[in-house]
Amino acid sequence: MVSRATSSYIGLIFPLILSAATAVGLLTATAFPMDDHFSYQAFINTLAQGNLDLSISGFHGSDFLATVWHLLFPSAISQIQFNVFCAIILPLVAYAAGRELFRSVSGGAVLAAIIAMSPFYSVVALRGWTGPAYMLLMLGSIALIRWPVLAGIALALAILTKPFAVALLPLLLVLLLREKGRYKTILFLLPAVGLPTLYFALQYLQIGHITIGSHAELTTGNTLQGPKRILLNIGHAFQILFSVHNYYFPDPSKTGAGNLMHTTPVLVFLGFYHLLLPKKEQLLEQRIILALLVGAAVGLALNALLDHMDHFYMQAGILCLVLAAVPLLLKYRVWVPIALATLHFQWLYFYLQYHEIFQLHPYLFFAVPVVADFIFLCVTMSLVARRISKVA
Repeated sequence: MVSRATSSYIGLIFPLILSAATAVGLLTATAFPMDDHFSYQAFINTLAQGNLDLSISGFHGSDFLATVWHLLFPSAISQIQFNVFCAIILPLVAYAAGRELFRSVSGGAVLAAIIAMSPFYSVVALRGWTGPAYMLLMLGSIALIRWPVLAGIALALAILTKPFAVALLPLLLVLLLREKGRYKTILFLLPAVGLPTLYFALQYLQIGHITIGSHAELTTGNTLQGPKRILLNIGHAFQILFSVHNYYFPDPSKTGAGNLMHTTPVLVFLGFYHLLLPKKEQLLEQRIILALLVGAAVGLALNALLDHMDHFYMQAGILCLVLAAVPLLLKYRVWVPIALATLHFQWLYFYLQYHEIFQLHPYLFFAVPVVADFIFLCVTMSLVARRISKVA
């Protein structure tokens, strides 16, 4: 018998290997600062000099952490470097979140593989987008739930990176109830609610309105859409979730390889299927199922209020669906190779879109899927050999 501690250490090897493979792909590429990076970097430079300037466009939640990185490793692209670091450790944080949520090493390993196999979560760091830090903070809030103050800070910074992260609030509150402590819930909510409230209050005092991300022309007063566009967005959301492309609604000519699949319809289907199963067939506690269902709905609904649906804005809602899919993958292993195969398409699409911009290595960039495939084959062969030995 393998002890629980030994099993944990063995399970940790997998996300460590995935992190190493992610590092290979990222560190052999070349950063190319674009669009949003410049406002994020300007905020970091200003904050590092002791000036909190919330007139600089952008949601700057992760930039507070990037400022610490900038102070330790000053650079004109320290914001990109910080997000590259976040991308490299994402599989480890995903593993910790899965271990906490599913109370299983296998659950953590599967979640780590899914996150690692999503380059639109991680490799976008090279252009200066805060996607890796955003995903790390959301997953970190789950992993740190036994330390409610830290979990609350992680969620607050995630919300201040992209407000859609509020979709995780129902799940985190349920996990706190699982810890059986009202006091812990209060400790969690103080930073989770207090820090965003303070941020937006200070911004309003400084500039007289609340900005919407990096879009300086948008404010809370002019960003929301009318009923017709919202209804079209909702329909468009399901088209994105269950197809292989993110059709760019405002300008179809911009629908290139980078707008193709950012997740897999297989995981989306399994997530929805699990959330809608009868109570007796669910593989998670009913209140966790309900929290994930509400979180998915909130995440997608918040995006529907804006100009158009976008995979990058839908990540919090999709994360809730992915979390719901993991238990089905663990129980019905026939879905694992199907999900794994469809996750590969993202690497192809990302490479087609960005291989020239980021000078992606034609072989080393694919280190993560190669490692994931190799480990999957090893595990499959081990299971087959075990079954043969039992029959013999």
